[in-house]
Amino acid sequence: MSKSDWSGLDNLQKRAEKFDGNHEVPFNELFNTSFMNRYTSHSTIDEYFEAGGFVFETNEEFENLPEDKLDQHVRNSTNFESWNEMITKAGEHWVAKELGF
Repeated sequence: MSKSDWSGLDNLQKRAEKFDGNHEVPFNELFNTSFMNRYTSHSTIDEYFEAGGFVFETNEEFENLPEDKLDQHVRNSTNFESWNEMITKAGEHWVAKELGF
């Protein structure tokens, strides 16, 4: 095999290295329009939260949202069973996109 046959793997490894450690991804990037259109009836995560009656301005306010009500909104408006399942799927999509898949 020639060296050029491995160039794709080298590029993938370089892209994957940036995922080492913890990362914070903005909601609008994690829940991009493509994800929202595929899994919800809303174009943005802001519209999705508004439709569920969730209002927050800061991370702290978001963290204090009642998880059971958020899970209920997710179950009623998507095929996901919980907010955790939805955010996990969004993370998988984000990583795949960042890796070039």
